[in-house]
Amino acid sequence: MKRFAALLATGAALSALAVTGATQASAQTTGGPTGPSTKNCVDGYPGIVNLQLCASVTGNQVVFSGYATPASVAWNPQNVSFNLTANVVGGALIGSDSPNVLITAGGIPVGNVSGTAPCGSSVQGTFNVTQWGWPPSTATITVPVTC
Repeated sequence: MKRFAALLATGAALSALAVTGATQASAQTTGGPTGPSTKNCVDGYPGIVNLQLCASVTGNQVVFSGYATPASVAWNPQNVSFNLTANVVGGALIGSDSPNVLITAGGIPVGNVSGTAPCGSSVQGTFNVTQWGWPPSTATITVPVTC
């Protein structure tokens, strides 16, 4: 009976070690920004291509991403030039992206800018069509970095 109890105790101890090790590994792999997480999106002024700009903020990490959809059901797929910029309001440039993307009938993600911003600041992103000969279409969003 003592051997059986010893085996049970050893098994329980090994199980506890496995759970502790898994928890520690999980904690190590899930690192990253902490704090409140928010995602806001805004639509741009309607044009030949409709724009949407989204801003995600997690801690001091910010990500801006654009999405473009043709305004007409008669759209023929074509390459379109865009510009996406992001900055800290009254401060540094976070980044920019100027893709030339094939826009299909269903729309497509366009551009991505990410970086960090000081806690308590605000960040602003601007996403626009830069296709020569087209009327302007722009989406702008400003969000706080609350950390």
